[in-house]
Amino acid sequence: MSRPTWVAPEFESGLSTFLTQLDNLDLVPRTLGVSDYPSKAPLDEVIEIMATCQGAIVLGYPQLEVEAGFLKGGEINWPMSLGTEWNHLEAGLAYAAGLPLLVIHHTTVSRGIFDRGVLNAFLHSVDLSEPNWSMQESMNGAIKRWKKACIDGESNYRTPNKQAVAKKDKPICPNCSNNQKQMYMKPIPPPFSELAGGEWECPQCSYVE
Repeated sequence: MSRPTWVAPEFESGLSTFLTQLDNLDLVPRTLGVSDYPSKAPLDEVIEIMATCQGAIVLGYPQLEVEAGFLKGGEINWPMSLGTEWNHLEAGLAYAAGLPLLVIHHTTVSRGIFDRGVLNAFLHSVDLSEPNWSMQESMNGAIKRWKKACIDGESNYRTPNKQAVAKKDKPICPNCSNNQKQMYMKPIPPPFSELAGGEWECPQCSYVE
């Protein structure tokens, strides 16, 4: 999960509710500086963490408020609210790795991945200061659809290599397949394949070969 290690007090209740909701769905978020602490360069650590994940959630909380200044040579005429720069780095890595992405940002946060049309993923603009924002019907449904995409190995973006692999050419997970249903494994793109120790991964049990 890509999110800042600090959020303003008005966002803490909603974040806590969201984390509880993920726990109730048997989802275990991993975030550098929250669940994992680096023993090497932070970006290397993020790549290693992401290699073990089946999907990615990006939470855009206000981190930098700009009330005056210049943008592309023009004077800023309205306040700007920006998320942490790590949102953009981690979203880019997850997108390139073909992980299902769920992008949620506070209504005032903009720029980068929080601008519509940048990613092939629906952006959820939400008032993150609301204590129960994640329990709203639309958000609850989006979270469950994202979880299903993680289980099925469905990506927002498919690399040319993934498009070229026919289903019949994909290996079948020996743990999750049976006579009634076959669980096809998904390709692991580099550099994640080297870290994972294999080129294919089961989207359900994370078996690698």
